[in-house]
Amino acid sequence: MLKRTFKPKLDVLPYTLKHRLLGMLGLSVIIPLTLIGLISFYGIYNVLQNKVEKGVEKNLEQERKGMESILSNLDYSSRQLAFEGKVGKDLKSFLTSADPLDRKNLADEIENYITLINYTNPLLGLTAYYLPETKQFLFENLYINPKLDIDDFDKINQHTGNYTIHGPHRTLYTNSKNSVFSIMRQTETGASNDRSVAPIYVYIETNVSAITGLFNNDPYGMPVRHLLLDEKDNIIYSSQDGDTDFPVGAGIGGIQDRLGDDLVYFETKSSYGIKLAVAIDRTDYHKEMNAWLRRFAAVGVLSLLIGLGIGWAIWSMIYGPLQRIRNQFKHLGDNRFNEPPVSLHIKEFDELLSHFYEMRQRIRGLMSEIEQKESRKRHLEVEKLMYQMNPHFIHNTLNTAQWLARINGQDEIVRLLMIFTRVLNYNLGKEGKIVTVGDEIQTVRDYVELQQIRYNHKFQVEIELEDGTSAVEMPRFILQPLVENAMYHGFKHKDGTIIVRVEWADDSHLSISVKDNGEGMPPEVVDKLFFDDTDGKERRKVGLGIGLSFVNNIVKMYYGEPYGLQVESEPGVGTEMKLLLPTVVKEVWDD
Repeated sequence: MLKRTFKPKLDVLPYTLKHRLLGMLGLSVIIPLTLIGLISFYGIYNVLQNKVEKGVEKNLEQERKGMESILSNLDYSSRQLAFEGKVGKDLKSFLTSADPLDRKNLADEIENYITLINYTNPLLGLTAYYLPETKQFLFENLYINPKLDIDDFDKINQHTGNYTIHGPHRTLYTNSKNSVFSIMRQTETGASNDRSVAPIYVYIETNVSAITGLFNNDPYGMPVRHLLLDEKDNIIYSSQDGDTDFPVGAGIGGIQDRLGDDLVYFETKSSYGIKLAVAIDRTDYHKEMNAWLRRFAAVGVLSLLIGLGIGWAIWSMIYGPLQRIRNQFKHLGDNRFNEPPVSLHIKEFDELLSHFYEMRQRIRGLMSEIEQKESRKRHLEVEKLMYQMNPHFIHNTLNTAQWLARINGQDEIVRLLMIFTRVLNYNLGKEGKIVTVGDEIQTVRDYVELQQIRYNHKFQVEIELEDGTSAVEMPRFILQPLVENAMYHGFKHKDGTIIVRVEWADDSHLSISVKDNGEGMPPEVVDKLFFDDTDGKERRKVGLGIGLSFVNNIVKMYYGEPYGLQVESEPGVGTEMKLLLPTVVKEVWDD
């Protein structure tokens, strides 16, 4: 017979009431916002784009005028130093005079005049006279980099051989790498018919910060690239050093074809024949439009959130009480019994919650009772292990053996029995289950001394006790079983070393480890060490040892489940047993 399973019919709308309310209110907000946004976008787009375009063109025109003003200042200042006048006569006298004193006085006059020219025009930088035949500079006001050559500079234009404008190029000033404009004009002194006077030129640069001050992004309100183009539309300057998109020497037409729609480009031509241009990334160019879109989107999102908030309030009034009751049941499933009771201020729901809280209290009581029974059971199992041996019979027998050994002069046996009795008293005594770390360490020393007498082979036990740890309290009879296990499983009648280390793990925990360099154990043997040996066979094999499972159970009983014994071992390398114990004992059992 064919078995059919029922499947609910899928609905077009969401299944829950909450989702339906939120969906409807969301649509009621999104549809009007979309219609208003489309109408506003096309109107504001034209306004903003016209504003940005006119702003860029206006700033570019101002920069063109500023550049022409800089070049005009170079022209005017060079004329002052090149024309035949007092400075020209002084220069000619300096070049023809042989008297050192006269030359010095004339040099001072010329330098003062150059200083005056630079002082009255802060846009000027390096100024000097230049002798092209010897490539020598005279009366320079700044240090000149000898590695640079004027002949290597690109020429913007040249006027009948009288003067030449260069740039932008690296300044000759040795302490700067900025780009500058410069002019080189032949002086009337050097242009005279006097064959005794070599041709001499005035060389003037703009201030090293003139170009960077002229090409500023602040007026544009966006990142732009400033470019200078020669008459062939090749780039001769870019405001970004090492610009890979607009390298110096490249043609602007090829760059425009390569970048395409990613670039917005404006240019204007100066009276000196060079073009000033700005290139703007399209994203930055549309920044204001994008900012308006972000603001509109923020308003739309805010409106949508308000609509969803109203839907949430409506949903809460209808579905909220049922959801809070559901959460209470969920907390119960997660064993969270301490959640405070809630009141929904609705009679029917509050009665239901009242019965739920009564049930939760009964469940909590039953679980607490089960935990107490399990804890008592574990405590009784430990007590059973501790009292399996009859301490009175053993003590009496040992005292008799010690008395007989003393009568017969067997001092070594007397010493062995004395140490053994002390160890036995500590292990089986009822004086208290909580001792100090110092007491445990002393018992380990007694036990080690006893074993060194007992066994013929040599082994060494090193104890490392960090300052302040000896007074910390811990359960009794924890360390000896670990040392005993190291000797029994580690050496098998051969020499070896056991290191017992007690140190601070942090302010509230002790780290205890017992490490040997013995034979080591494979994983299956390590698993047997924690075997709960209820019949005592394994403990009889190792003498006084009562099993590592005892240590593990004691630690869990006093400190809780997160704590316990860890054993790491590797055959042929050795074994390390580690404990992490809080400095405060969690649970203390009354005798």
